[in-house]
Amino acid sequence: MRIELLPPEVKSRISSGEVIEGPAEVVKELLENSLDAGATSIVLEVVKGGKRFISVADNGMGIHPQDMEKAILSGATSKLKSLEDLYRIRTYGYRGEALHAIASVSRLILRSRYFQEEHGFELVVEGGRVISSKPVGMQVGTQVEVYNLFYNVPLRRNFLSREDTERARIYKVFKALALANPHVAFRVVSEGKEAYRLKPAGSMKERVEELLEEKVEELSFEDGPIRISMFISLKQTRGELYLFINRRHVRNRNLTEYIKSLVGGKKLCVCSVEMPSYMVDVNMHPKKTEVKLHKENLVKELLRRAVGRRNYYSLPALKQEPARYVFEPELIGIIDDTLIVAKYGDYIYFFDQHLLSERYHYELGKEADTACRSSCKAGDRLTRVQAQELLQRWLHFENKEVCPHGRPSITGYTLESFIRSLEGATECWQGE
Repeated sequence: MRIELLPPEVKSRISSGEVIEGPAEVVKELLENSLDAGATSIVLEVVKGGKRFISVADNGMGIHPQDMEKAILSGATSKLKSLEDLYRIRTYGYRGEALHAIASVSRLILRSRYFQEEHGFELVVEGGRVISSKPVGMQVGTQVEVYNLFYNVPLRRNFLSREDTERARIYKVFKALALANPHVAFRVVSEGKEAYRLKPAGSMKERVEELLEEKVEELSFEDGPIRISMFISLKQTRGELYLFINRRHVRNRNLTEYIKSLVGGKKLCVCSVEMPSYMVDVNMHPKKTEVKLHKENLVKELLRRAVGRRNYYSLPALKQEPARYVFEPELIGIIDDTLIVAKYGDYIYFFDQHLLSERYHYELGKEADTACRSSCKAGDRLTRVQAQELLQRWLHFENKEVCPHGRPSITGYTLESFIRSLEGATECWQGE
């Protein structure tokens, strides 16, 4: 795809802000560019924790020679053309700021050979200014070399951390992208020594076990267009959690805390969620690390169903910890195969089983009428297990109070009001 400058009306709608804070951000942007270019082999090299030198070389489709100088301009991208494209982003990049931001604060050499060209081109840039451009012999793909990051912004350079700290941040970025792209081969060289070498893996599970050096259990659940894959360590370990939405390593506090509540805080867990791009808003933060899900409660429900009834809190004998208290609805009973009665906190609730089931199917993405037809009806006999399952689903509804047609599906009374009413009844009986 050819590079174009974003129209002003599109650029103004994209989350803007500081992109490059240190070597790790440089590595992230360059690795993502390589992956978006279809690379199946990527070599990353760093010197002095990336502060002195960073190189990323790939075998992707390359940059067209006529686009080389355009590639370092602000708003230059091949991934976004219109506002509508913001709602169907499947690539890592789209802002058109990566190379521009890096070139502005470093000495940069960009070499690339487009897959339809017989030779490549080299661009030398210092502080955002093009110094030279010439043809070069090279394989199809792109190599970006970044020298002396922040050489022209000494104050920002002084705020960089020690080399080993910056190197650890780079490794964290690399691991996340390597986990999300098991089909890609990676090689990482630090201070002239090979730190990682990963061949293409046959599955994400294989990549997780090789890269993170842990045996894991794979769990999955699929419902409609949403697929959940979870890889959980077989033993208690360092409590590391990686969350991916459409292969993008993201931060989402609600989902992260919910996953920890399911698997425990001492398990390594890699969680991958695949869902339609229109259900994910990635335009939340300049670094593209935060996302907003339009069906977050549905994703939570599918995560819970993927884990099922497994108990990840149990520990070996002599090392047991107190069991976590889980606040869940307690099923009391079912009245006339119509009303589900449950205790939740300090309340007694009465649920219409049909409307509860209807709301569940509606939040799975079905139309209201279809959700109605797919649901259990008044008079259908539910087992206690089925009723409890409906109560568990209710916890994660986006709207817990009404059915898709707006009818109230639940009514509740405090335990205190129940007790008071019983005391009143007792007094009346004794008076008689």
